[in-house]
Amino acid sequence: MKIRLYMTVKSTEALGPFVRFGLWVQGCHKNCLGCISADSRPIDGGYDVDVVTLAKEILNCADIEGLSISGGEPFLQSKELAELLRVVKSEKNLGVIIYTGMNYEDVKNEQLLNYCDILIDGEYIETLNDGLSLKGSSNQKVIMLTSRYAELADIYGVKGRKIELHFMNDKVTMVGIPDTNSQKLFKSDTQ
Repeated sequence: MKIRLYMTVKSTEALGPFVRFGLWVQGCHKNCLGCISADSRPIDGGYDVDVVTLAKEILNCADIEGLSISGGEPFLQSKELAELLRVVKSEKNLGVIIYTGMNYEDVKNEQLLNYCDILIDGEYIETLNDGLSLKGSSNQKVIMLTSRYAELADIYGVKGRKIELHFMNDKVTMVGIPDTNSQKLFKSDTQ
């Protein structure tokens, strides 16, 4: 089974608590104004990777506590991601956070959620980008699906955001959820 990816980052502290593996799937039908990962939207972009190969890559990252999945839209590849997480979690108990532009009510019966600890749902609305932590806009909800991160629920929606710059091949990639000013600055510096 293959999964279509936009990119991965083996170590980040900008997409949830602790050190995490960051995974962005390729493909999204939404066209949210100000999307931070607009290059991940084309369905035919990115690259294919075997689910077992990707699981091994994740499992070989010794210092991670968990994995954060974004995109693109993760639920367009729900079956593939569920298989990936099944394989990973059969070897190591990693925490899982998924960012989706869908509403929880529309995905609540997806098998993928059986492997997820936190779901951040709702499409990004640029005019609601309030700069608060770990969400793109104030309409998005943080849904605790398990108790794994219950004691850390207060890290969401507080003032300040963390972003990281990762040097990948011949480009610089911003990881995290920038506030409006950081996003404009990064886009103007890299274009």
